[in-house]
Amino acid sequence: MTALEQGRAIVQGAEAGLADAREATERAFACYAVLPAHQELAALERRLREHIRRLTPVVEAQAAAMDPEWAGHALRRSLLTRAEQTLAQGPGDGLVSAAEHVCALARVCRALLGHCSGSP
Repeated sequence: MTALEQGRAIVQGAEAGLADAREATERAFACYAVLPAHQELAALERRLREHIRRLTPVVEAQAAAMDPEWAGHALRRSLLTRAEQTLAQGPGDGLVSAAEHVCALARVCRALLGHCSGSP
């Protein structure tokens, strides 16, 4: 089984996980409307980080299966770099910075989901 086929199997076997990732992403974007408690943001951050870690190998497999000259390859590699950078950052000290960080994680998660739910 190729890396791309393994990635597809992961996605197909994890529909509940994808649904939770979508829900976590939507909840994160709602944080700008009304700031939630710090504990809720921390829990949301953990969920989004886990989803990003699970989705990243799928997008990596897609990129590996593509011709490096294709725009789709560069797009996926750029997204993977952004995911790595966002995961390396922390939420900061305040509630607003934590909400902004959660939204950054949600943007990465949403982009990864877009690649995982579509064709490579």
